Amino acid sequence: MIKKGLFLNSLKYIVVSGASKGFNYLILLYFAIGIYSEQYVTILLLLSLEQILSLSLPLNNSSIIYSKKILDYGLITNKLITSSLLLMLFYIFVFFVFYNSIYKYFGVSNIFIFLSIAISVIINAYLVHLTNYYKLIEKHNRALKVQFLFFISFISIAICIFFIKNKVLAFFLGKAIGLFLGFIIIKFLNFNLTKFKFKILTLNEIKKIGNLFSVGVLGWLSGLGFMNLAKIYASPENLINIGYTLNLWNIFLLISTGINAVYHPLIKKYVLKNDMLKAQKAKSTTLFIYLLIAVICFLLYLAIDNLEILNDYNKVDAVFSVIPYTLLLFVFSSFYYVVHPFYLAHDKFGTLNLINIISHSFWLILMIISVYFNIKNLIWLLVMLYFLKCMFLYVYAEKKIIKND
Repeated sequence: MIKKGLFLNSLKYIVVSGASKGFNYLILLYFAIGIYSEQYVTILLLLSLEQILSLSLPLNNSSIIYSKKILDYGLITNKLITSSLLLMLFYIFVFFVFYNSIYKYFGVSNIFIFLSIAISVIINAYLVHLTNYYKLIEKHNRALKVQFLFFISFISIAICIFFIKNKVLAFFLGKAIGLFLGFIIIKFLNFNLTKFKFKILTLNEIKKIGNLFSVGVLGWLSGLGFMNLAKIYASPENLINIGYTLNLWNIFLLISTGINAVYHPLIKKYVLKNDMLKAQKAKSTTLFIYLLIAVICFLLYLAIDNLEILNDYNKVDAVFSVIPYTLLLFVFSSFYYVVHPFYLAHDKFGTLNLINIISHSFWLILMIISVYFNIKNLIWLLVMLYFLKCMFLYVYAEKKIIKND
């Protein structure tokens, strides 16, 4: 029963995620193949800025609701919205103070790009929180409807790219317009969780969100944030290949989003019921599904590679060639995904953060060694980081959290 429900609902989320977010990543791949690589890298760097701003918002760290101690979801939502709005106002103030330096770093000087990013960040955070809430209470049909609204951003981006000459502006302006329209539809359908009231987070809640933020920042560092480090040391060719890998990785993340949307609420439910036998069974089933997907994708890769049908399409072939790296990231991440909800449900936010910090510290040492010996292929550093953090978290959870219940 667990397998059937997990598979069917996960499949729904994967399809909806593919329609609502996946097409945006395909647009990026089109950019990589169809326009100058400098614009492609610029967009990825700006996306990394968008991502780190998103991660810093308490509203975007709504995994706090998976804690077994949080049951009043309306109250915590108002607290997260209040703190996120205040923080975004602070970021806007900082931007207007240091805008010259920001323009210089990112290589763009269009204020509408950065204002679009600010709008996207706050609306995206709210929609993600709303989706997580409906997943948690297992109203999956409503969660899917909210998530499908992200598809509007793809349509909006496509329209803006067609009409606006500046493709960097077109991408971010289109995304902001699409998300704003999605927010209007949420209000029209009355899908809001609660009426907004000014509420302040408690110290204990701030600590949990602080730990989630730290984990999120380190996750950003192993995602689009890695582009900022690679920009310093990598050659232009290697930087583009890293961009391809991260772009494909975002597409694979749609699979994990679909599976975890069903899996995470199950774990909290079983922990609240103190039914660890079912929780462990769900964990084993989910890990098997992840690894099976990885094997199928690798076999498809080998089949296509042996046919050599992409050899005449240089940029397409270059993107295709980094799939093995992406699959390694996916396999290692699978072990992280299946234990992550156990940390949250058992209020092990601090432990989750500490293990992430330790694993990234080991990785930092490896990176310093690699730079010292002038190792050019930094993609392997990315793979090693995923291996370290995912395995550390999996082993600790197995020994100290899951088996102790």
